[in-house]
Amino acid sequence: MNAGARLTEAAAGVALAAAPLLRRARPDIARAVEARRRGVAELAAWGRGRESGPLVWLHGASAGELLGAAPAIRGLRGSPSGSRAGGRAQLLVTHGSPSGRAALAWLDPDYAGPPPLDRARDCDAALAAVRPGLLVFAKLDVWPGLVAAAARAGVPAALINGTVRDGSRRSGALARRLFRASYARLDAVGAASPEDAARLEALGVRPGALTVTGDAAFDLALERADRARADGSAARFRARLGAAGGAAPRLVAGSTWPADERALLDAAAAVRPGGGPGWQLVIAPHEPTAAHVDALVASCTARGERVIRWSEIGDAAAGPDVSVIVFDEVGRLAELYAAGDVAYVGGGLGGTGLHNVLEPAAAGLPVVFGPRHDRADARALASAGGGLVSPAGALADTLAGLARPPRRRRHARAARAFVEAGAGAAARTADLLRPLWP
Repeated sequence: MNAGARLTEAAAGVALAAAPLLRRARPDIARAVEARRRGVAELAAWGRGRESGPLVWLHGASAGELLGAAPAIRGLRGSPSGSRAGGRAQLLVTHGSPSGRAALAWLDPDYAGPPPLDRARDCDAALAAVRPGLLVFAKLDVWPGLVAAAARAGVPAALINGTVRDGSRRSGALARRLFRASYARLDAVGAASPEDAARLEALGVRPGALTVTGDAAFDLALERADRARADGSAARFRARLGAAGGAAPRLVAGSTWPADERALLDAAAAVRPGGGPGWQLVIAPHEPTAAHVDALVASCTARGERVIRWSEIGDAAAGPDVSVIVFDEVGRLAELYAAGDVAYVGGGLGGTGLHNVLEPAAAGLPVVFGPRHDRADARALASAGGGLVSPAGALADTLAGLARPPRRRRHARAARAFVEAGAGAAARTADLLRPLWP
């Protein structure tokens, strides 16, 4: 057992032993540990009853990683006979976070649930039960114990959309020593960029297994944006959002945190001419819990905004005097962005990190975001002219500039062109994986 696998095995043991304490201090972590403890039995039960045929096991940390993998996995499953052995290609999906469930509609798996704990006996049992022909990790969530178990079982393992952010903790000297053997065991790795490929090789990926495929998240972003327009959902969203007074432009703010919401409300008030109509804000919190939505609505009301929740609009349209719409639904950002004029993506003013900038760019919107992030795609989008980096104090000036339609159109064209230029990774990634099928 290599050093990385020994570390995760020990960590799993500590987490199980500390379960009573975790249930009191960190119930979210306790629930995740318990879900993974049960994961091996649930996988085994499904594996015993599954129909025969080729199977790919896809693992991702959360919805974002799984969504980015979806186009390539669908392309692989859609190839003739699914695999070289023929028969229907089945898909098993595991995800470390409950948010991963939001990606399942785009993957259509035969089974989905939490992965087993990353210790030898659990991983060996899960692989023996489900008998996959291929194990695929999305982005960077590579688990040493599962990789080692796949090697023992003779199951090829791959990493797709491989990304290592500059300054990642995995790039440190200690992490490289711990996980080098795990990365070296991967049979194929598709890197999102040449820079990512260099970092992955430094982590231990063998040069012969490494290919720069690009990031299939670009393909998915285009697909979702185009589908929202083609199936009429973008038009329906636009109709429900209504026409703001004086034909004010609409800013759709996705995946926001409280710091983003405060900055947006301050900026919108600052650029509102004489207290009259200005920007219409549609704010979609990253975590639209009842408590968060209630607090956001109360804050808007205290500021004198005319605010309504999306769920209160129903089949009617928001009135022309509504200045803020709080979007209290999940999983519909593609349609929402397609109904906007400008996008703001949350997380760049602090918090857990900047969220997905490709989705609004694919919808053909100028994309505004804060400066505190480590996303290479966001930096590249800004360099291409489709993204605008704005700290909280400069957000009012950014909105004032984007209130002019010619400037909006210029940034919008650049944003869409940036995503189109990055497309094609799904087919390249499917081609990378296809030779590994049994």
